[in-house]
Amino acid sequence: MTGLLNIPESLSIALHVCLWIADGDRAFRPSARIARELGFSYHHFAKIVQRLVHAGVLEAERGPKGGIRLARDPKTLTLLDVYRAGGGEPLAPHRCMLDPKICAGRACAFGHLVEKENNLLHRKMQQTTLAGLAKTFDRSQLRTA
Repeated sequence: MTGLLNIPESLSIALHVCLWIADGDRAFRPSARIARELGFSYHHFAKIVQRLVHAGVLEAERGPKGGIRLARDPKTLTLLDVYRAGGGEPLAPHRCMLDPKICAGRACAFGHLVEKENNLLHRKMQQTTLAGLAKTFDRSQLRTA
């Protein structure tokens, strides 16, 4: 059963790859291996990595010792930074899931709940750094190559 909050695979890839390499090691890591370890299609993974490189979140280097690494200190990169760089739509506290022309959300209890939760998620993503979240990332649960 899916939840109400659904994150597109592209953003899941962006968040997971950055988290996967946020352990403070500045070495380049092989992209193909990371995609395989995280269970993502390499071709889709490569497109997202390219987007993150273009946005200045990741650095890439070609060659046998190449790969990807964070372009900035993981203590300064937030989940919101990665979300935006990965192509996430701007987070706006829209008050209702219906078109605003139909329901402006001013008297809608559901609309206020959506607004409150969107604001909470935005603050949490803005305050959570990759370094802080990396401490909780359990790699033992992932399949390895």
